Amino acid sequence: MIKPRPLQPLSLLTATAKCSSILQQQQQQAAAEVRIAALEANIEADPYDVVAWDGRLGEAVREGSPEPVFERAIKIFPTAARIWTAYAEWWESQDITQSLSIYQRCLQQVPSLDLWSSYLTFCKRHRPVEEVLRAYQQATDLLGTDWRAGVLWSEYIALLKRVYNLLQKKENPEAEVCGKLLSEDPNPIEAARRAMKPLLRKKAEENKPPDISDEELTRVGEALRIDACFLRAAFQKAVSSAHAAVDKLWVGYEQFEKSLGNPQLASKLLGEHMPRCLRGKSSFKEIQSLCTGLDPFAVAVPLRPHNVAQQTKMLERWRNLIQFERANPLRLSRPDLQVRVSLVYQQAALNCAFHAEIWYEFSSWLDLGGQRERATACLRHAVERFLPEDLTLRLLIANRHELSEEPPTEASLQLADDEYKKLLDDMPKPSPLALINFLAFVRRQRGAHEFRTAFLEATESSPHCTWEVYAFAALTEYHVFGSKDAASGVFRVGLERFGQHEPSLFAAYSNFLIGCNDLRAARAELSRGVLERLQIGVRDKMTNRTDPVVRDSLTFLWQKWARLERYFGDAGAVRRAVAFRDEEYQNLQRDQDVEEDAIAETPVSLGLATTISEVEEGFRFQHLVPKATRVSSSSASRTSTRDTRTPENAAVAVVKQVLLDQSVADAIDEHRILAGAAPTALSVHIARPDVSKMLAFRPALDVVGRKRVAECSERSRTSPAGAPFDAEEQIPLPAMIPKCLQDLLAVLPSRPLKGAKPDVDYMLTVLQTVTIPPIPVKDLDTFRYDHIRTPKDEDVDLIKRRFVKDDPDGDAGFFSTRNSVYRDRLQAKRQKVSVEQRGQLKVET
Repeated sequence: MIKPRPLQPLSLLTATAKCSSILQQQQQQAAAEVRIAALEANIEADPYDVVAWDGRLGEAVREGSPEPVFERAIKIFPTAARIWTAYAEWWESQDITQSLSIYQRCLQQVPSLDLWSSYLTFCKRHRPVEEVLRAYQQATDLLGTDWRAGVLWSEYIALLKRVYNLLQKKENPEAEVCGKLLSEDPNPIEAARRAMKPLLRKKAEENKPPDISDEELTRVGEALRIDACFLRAAFQKAVSSAHAAVDKLWVGYEQFEKSLGNPQLASKLLGEHMPRCLRGKSSFKEIQSLCTGLDPFAVAVPLRPHNVAQQTKMLERWRNLIQFERANPLRLSRPDLQVRVSLVYQQAALNCAFHAEIWYEFSSWLDLGGQRERATACLRHAVERFLPEDLTLRLLIANRHELSEEPPTEASLQLADDEYKKLLDDMPKPSPLALINFLAFVRRQRGAHEFRTAFLEATESSPHCTWEVYAFAALTEYHVFGSKDAASGVFRVGLERFGQHEPSLFAAYSNFLIGCNDLRAARAELSRGVLERLQIGVRDKMTNRTDPVVRDSLTFLWQKWARLERYFGDAGAVRRAVAFRDEEYQNLQRDQDVEEDAIAETPVSLGLATTISEVEEGFRFQHLVPKATRVSSSSASRTSTRDTRTPENAAVAVVKQVLLDQSVADAIDEHRILAGAAPTALSVHIARPDVSKMLAFRPALDVVGRKRVAECSERSRTSPAGAPFDAEEQIPLPAMIPKCLQDLLAVLPSRPLKGAKPDVDYMLTVLQTVTIPPIPVKDLDTFRYDHIRTPKDEDVDLIKRRFVKDDPDGDAGFFSTRNSVYRDRLQAKRQKVSVEQRGQLKVET
């Protein structure tokens, strides 16, 4: 017999369950630590990884102490409404006072309807009625023009109507009988408290929620003076905007105006605001379609290769919405339009904070409204919070300080000076354009002496001083101060410092000398640059080394020298340039003790005259480049154009060119902007549209014409022998051709056009050059379109009689009774058509 197994004590089962629970918690904690470590690694690699931050915040909330993580997140994403909302709602479950402080930190700087809706829900749950109404008033003042503000307006108007009815009852107990009360909607405060979670509701009840009784609402209404004028202003503002609740609010507004007992005033006010309401409804539909695809919870992130397409699409949607709002479809006044469009710009900046276009367009809009200080503050906010290294915005701020007053004061100039110096300290090194703009500012405001002093200091200590700064200073000396010698001296000092590494400075100096008509000095500088690089190239060749920079710069300078001699020198100068290149190359080889038989005649190995593209560059004139017929012509044309981007845009450029001929680059850019691709093999004096991408125009008339020829031939072939057949007999046209066109085709001759074809170019030239005589204005006043009247059938006889009366000889044009060849032919043709139609009717019957 098997003995029963003794039962385990209860304490042992409890201990086993506790151990299992502890083990499970440890496993969950270890898994959470692994997830947190992975998320932190992703955040460290990319601080703007939104997915990693979402996961990290979720883990922090599950841990129970997310405050440090939330603070880190809002520091990275200061405009992320959903992060602020989650932070405040978490504190609401912990500490109401802390939650209120979080809302107060972000509400003014983040004009998001979702964030304000969360704040209003918090107020309805935990704040007094007076504070709730004040919060709604602030929300409608800030976000009342938002296209999603229908719920906001509905709840606000519902509270106001409830308070208004209570005040009416207090003043007149028979107000309900007299029809003075308005129809009430559900109380949004009660609805918000009913929607609370059980734990949060229990905690709120322990803290004694604020009173929302009728007595309290009446007291608040008297304190805030919610009377008929107050409610009318709220209604009119609500129904004049574009949102989903316009129809519902308009019904309430009509009831309100009619309840006041003044039909004349009600009719007048409703008539004034009805067009605004209709415009709001139509504009809401347009805005709703424009906002399709816009995520109100999107987080602003910097541009990265993986998000460029998404960010560009979002930016274009916002700009389309802004353009629609700026067109003023609601026909608002100037101040109201300024407020409405400014809100759209602010909301666009929440999602596109790292796009400089939004901030600049916003500041320009504020300038149009006369808010210059606010526009400057907008740009400064963009630079300080999101785009500290955006050179364009920072230069714009400094320029605004300089031009803020007329004439400029010492205070404004000092602000501009401080901004420039801060810019030079903050920008990545080097940033020559920042230094160039600072020197230009010094020259404009403080004169030549201060400019030269600042330039000398920059050449000694500034990390932003590059060859472009020397070129700018030299051109300033020549164009502003009129000193060619000083400009040449600055160029030569720059060449001593950068000549070995920056052949573009040689090009700039030679362009300057050519512009000054000093071709001798230009030849000397270019020949010196070619000789120096030949020396370096021969030395490298002897040691079996190759330097692409030396090779490219040698080719670059020699081609520029050859172009100079080809276009501005004589044949002997061209020969001397080529001979100088070859002879100096041979002499340099002899200096290196190269045997005479091994001396190369042409420096092919150094990159001169080795490809057809280099020959093309030698024949270039500004933007005009000959294109040889070859397989790689497209690629060569792409590489032949010098990169005109400045070092400040090097972060966007894929490849930064080492060499730059500014005259060529300017010519290419100007031609691209002003001329574009000029048409060839056409008369240049005739403006012609580009029809290369247009579809062929093939109207139904072509098909009809072919059908007519085919049918005529078929009828002539199938007609009985001896039967008369008129080649000009008209075939009935299809019904798809309008009746007026059928009538026109019926009277047109069917014979082909004989004679030479007209000269289209000559005809267009005549039409473009013919002078139309001016028509006196007094004659135009007597001729109006509404005076043109088509004669009725009964007027035809009167017109005929008038023509006959005016022309007793009978020669009255079309209505003349005298026979003519044209009238005889037309009558014969009409008789033939009528006979044919009668014959067809007999056949059918």
